[in-house]
Amino acid sequence: MQKLLLSILFTIGISILTWSQEQDDINVSGGIETFGYVANEQLPFWTFTNTYGRLGPETNGLVYAFAKADYALSPNSSIVIKASGVARDGIDPSVQRAELYASFRNSWIDITIGSKDFTDNTYELSTVRRNILFSSNTRALPGISIQNAAPITLFKNFSVDGTIAHFILNDDRFVDNVNVHYKNLYFNWDFNESSSVRFGLQHVAQWGGTSPLRGEQPDGFSDFTKIFFGKGGGENADFVDQANTLGNHIGSYSVTYKKRNTDAVDFDIYYQSLFEDRSGLELNNFPDGVWGISVSPKSSKLFKTFLYEYIQTTSQSGSPTAIENPGGQQSGGDNYFVNGTYRSGWTYEGRTIGLPFISVFPNIDGVDPNTNNRSNAHHLGVAGSFWKLDYLLKLTYVENLGTFAVPRTPKDTFVYSYFKTILPIDKIGIFSAEIGADFNEDSDTFFGAGVGYKYTF
Repeated sequence: MQKLLLSILFTIGISILTWSQEQDDINVSGGIETFGYVANEQLPFWTFTNTYGRLGPETNGLVYAFAKADYALSPNSSIVIKASGVARDGIDPSVQRAELYASFRNSWIDITIGSKDFTDNTYELSTVRRNILFSSNTRALPGISIQNAAPITLFKNFSVDGTIAHFILNDDRFVDNVNVHYKNLYFNWDFNESSSVRFGLQHVAQWGGTSPLRGEQPDGFSDFTKIFFGKGGGENADFVDQANTLGNHIGSYSVTYKKRNTDAVDFDIYYQSLFEDRSGLELNNFPDGVWGISVSPKSSKLFKTFLYEYIQTTSQSGSPTAIENPGGQQSGGDNYFVNGTYRSGWTYEGRTIGLPFISVFPNIDGVDPNTNNRSNAHHLGVAGSFWKLDYLLKLTYVENLGTFAVPRTPKDTFVYSYFKTILPIDKIGIFSAEIGADFNEDSDTFFGAGVGYKYTF
């Protein structure tokens, strides 16, 4: 399988390069990255977290390569094809595709088929890359997504944009071949040329698939409509899904205020909630979520960006409490990224898709003691440059409380530290060096360092 994947990626890359030489309206890019790491026991948290699933705690070396072609169909439309793969140790399988997709875009729509990273490197300092549900902690999910290419103006200074997508979780998990329905809707309000606010929501639902305990889960068109609108299941669904909503639903409210001042300071203030059911939807779990502020001074090169995030997932609408109703529902205990039917939770290949402080371990008997979805964290990020080097720094203090069902007493506290420098050299490539350390009172300190090289054309 690994040889087949490499052959496919190589063939696509060569085909793109050959085709591009015969075309005047195609833009081709490609590149290769290689990294080497040393660690005392395992790599520190921020070394392997939010790396699109390319690195693991036990990784010592990595090679990543990609080829991309952008073919202009007209002045307002284009097709993009990208293939990329990664080879490294410490993760099984050691060779995997990274991204593999084709995308069509014109002035009003953007359609992508295949596996494309949900987030990019724009917000590397953030713990979740500004998306609490898709934090770049896993490989790209295979599927199809449709979104508007540019915000749709409703009236002066007010616009809307949105996305609808369907993905498949095709990894080794408790329920096989789970469908993922995704949609978002955002509103943009420009107060003036320098101030704006963006607010909206994201909705994810896991549904369908084959459970070893409950067999085939509902996956027909009528079931999809229930998933889309968050309605209860029919007679072919589990009793809990009939009483509540079909599938496993996860969502997030989001609001971001941006201030742009080219003569002084740019800053963003943002909040993203997290909800699993009606109580969270009604914000009974407030203030759970990610709270952040990013400040970018215009007059400084040494300190280009300061970021602070406060992360809380401890409320969860309170501890689980039974309520009197025919469906046997309960109040509280939102149990983020965990579900009774979909025991692998909101993960892909064993890694949390969203907020990386949440760790989910499937257990046929219930919640695994290693699972953690109740945390408090303070996170600082700094980026800048000195001499010819660019750098970024991450420093995080986190308290993990386990779950309401299996609390961690006493709570686990960690300090994650990470520092990276980047040296670009014209016509040669980009060199990097990084170092990190994780500290915990009850376990060994993890130290790690790495060097890397990147070349693109």
